[in-house]
Amino acid sequence: MRISHDPMSDTHIDDDVRAAIADITAHGPIDHEEEEDVSQLFAALTREEVCNCIFSSWYPNFRHSTIKSEIIKPLDPTFIEYLLEDGIVLPHDDIPQYSCRIEDPESSGGEWSDNEEEASVTIDISHTSDEIRRRIALLGDRVMPRMCWSAPKDASWMAMGNSLACRSPSEIYVLLKSSDKISGDLLHGRYLPKEQLGAIEHELVLREWSNLIPSMEFRCFVKGKKLVGISQIDYEYYEFLEGMRDEIEAKLQGFFAHVRDKFPSDNYCYDAYIAQTVDRVYVIDFEPWTPSVDSCLFEWRELAKPDAEYLGLRLFPKGVDAMGHFSGKYSKNRFPLEATDEQFRGSMAELIKSVAAQTQKQQKE
Repeated sequence: MRISHDPMSDTHIDDDVRAAIADITAHGPIDHEEEEDVSQLFAALTREEVCNCIFSSWYPNFRHSTIKSEIIKPLDPTFIEYLLEDGIVLPHDDIPQYSCRIEDPESSGGEWSDNEEEASVTIDISHTSDEIRRRIALLGDRVMPRMCWSAPKDASWMAMGNSLACRSPSEIYVLLKSSDKISGDLLHGRYLPKEQLGAIEHELVLREWSNLIPSMEFRCFVKGKKLVGISQIDYEYYEFLEGMRDEIEAKLQGFFAHVRDKFPSDNYCYDAYIAQTVDRVYVIDFEPWTPSVDSCLFEWRELAKPDAEYLGLRLFPKGVDAMGHFSGKYSKNRFPLEATDEQFRGSMAELIKSVAAQTQKQQKE
């Protein structure tokens, strides 16, 4: 599947600052008692709900309404071992096209070296590398990697142009080994502790590279198999979206019927993408119903309350700069959360109230 794209959008869809703000706001309001009230609105997450969001669990049912992908599974245990090894040492025969070899400084006494002998890899991942090359060729020579639940978006700063587009195994390895999301999933499990998840067969997913226009990606919230809210994902105002509001909402509501019939969980979130011509909708990913997921332009207390009805489509309002003076070029891992969490959580709470009021006014009109 090829999706039309605005070439200026490459650095926006994986905006690290937006992701950092999302991590803050996903924890809910600042007041501890209010956080407790929100958590009480959620039933305990089950292993089944988490496993339903593993890529290979949902992809077969949505193959014709998502990005074409290849799943490499099972993975050699040596490959998992390689991903979890400290440092980034690449195979001799697979150097990135855009940079020199990346080595573990400790292997050369704390100094960087271009010595071929010092760059040797003790773990043999040649079989996985060969399989990756074969799958890349099937997908048109450029892919975006991910694993069971996560894509290495937090490591995009390691790649040229902050892009997750990869043309070779080495480019994939740099992203996967640099990602806290990936290592966290492998070591600790995703959404639930590893001891509750039990044995998970890890998978490497290669998705056909598609530069999505960030303005056309939306998060949909489903509770009790009912759509309770739709939010713009990108924290930026797009004037043209206002004129398309009714069309966008109708398109996403219609697509939900397709999702509801094919996704087994009762409560979940999913990201949907509307093609530029507004004639097709694609599902991008699924996440479980848990307050650790970014609620975007909603508060979880709105979405999760027992009597929640459909809250409509929320778009980012005009005249608000959620990023402030922070640059999207900086990695989430270097974002000064400890210095700004209360400021942003307070700001986002006010933003959400503003958007909610605006949406209610438009619905009445």
